Amino acid sequence: MAEGAAREDGLGRVRVLATRYAFALVPLVGLLELVAHVVEVKGVVPDADWDAARAAVEAEWKPGDLVVFEPEWADPIGREHFGDKLAGIADEARPDDTRFARAFEVSIRGFHDPELEGWRNVATRKVGAVTVTTLENPAPAHLVDDLVDHASPSGMSVARVDRGNENECRWTHGATSAGGLGGGPATPGDKFSCGGGSFVGVSLIHDLGDRPRRCFFAPTAGGASVVRVRFGNVAFGGALHGHLGMAQFNERDRTGAPVSVTWRAGDRILGKVTHVDGDGWKGFELSTSELAGQHAELIADVASSGSGRQFCFEADTR
Repeated sequence: MAEGAAREDGLGRVRVLATRYAFALVPLVGLLELVAHVVEVKGVVPDADWDAARAAVEAEWKPGDLVVFEPEWADPIGREHFGDKLAGIADEARPDDTRFARAFEVSIRGFHDPELEGWRNVATRKVGAVTVTTLENPAPAHLVDDLVDHASPSGMSVARVDRGNENECRWTHGATSAGGLGGGPATPGDKFSCGGGSFVGVSLIHDLGDRPRRCFFAPTAGGASVVRVRFGNVAFGGALHGHLGMAQFNERDRTGAPVSVTWRAGDRILGKVTHVDGDGWKGFELSTSELAGQHAELIADVASSGSGRQFCFEADTR
């Protein structure tokens, strides 16, 4: 009994002390929050520095130059200040950096773009809290034709092939429909609409690495059905270079069926490329050396056993 009373009395004293010193900790917590806020505010780059960096880049920028922002989370801030002329959507959602001969890296806090490693540093200058680095690609690719430029009824056609029957898809014009949270990429307003809900049109996806990509959004028909895309009068070089990808939400669980694209020029098969969940934004390159200097029809057959896979692809000749 005495031991129990003593223990209870001791616990009571502990509660009193804990309550007393808990109130004493409140000012300390407030002080720590104030210090954290000061550090955070001190690290904010003033709008004037972003605007001055834009002026510095614009003075040297030429069409075809790439502008990148680092770190990645600063990209929306950079685009807000630099505008569409210097940081348009086609460059923001580029397939890769190989097509660019020169880039301006606009960075803060010492960050650098890992995809530009190996490029030659031509100049580096500080503009307030922003660092502008001019870089040159040691081996830029020479594009002959970009398939995205064919995205119209005059440049391409689409058909859905079911049991050997090829059914033409009609070109439709309308408003873009946003995919919504977790709903996948936006459905383009201008697209080839097919029976059974299939369609093909240029859209944007966020790939497995959460990077935006501009490509042909072609949800799969499923089963033995094939979505056939014909690009007319393509100018060929020595290679067909491109990428396959899936919308992030549709790939990250890695439970979906693979998607394959078989590329043909006339009756000649150039190659078959397959995307498996987990591949992310997957690059490929197929030889077209026998077609270099020629113009011909290029066919892409998109197939998957799974229907409605949020698949996207792009390619160019070089």
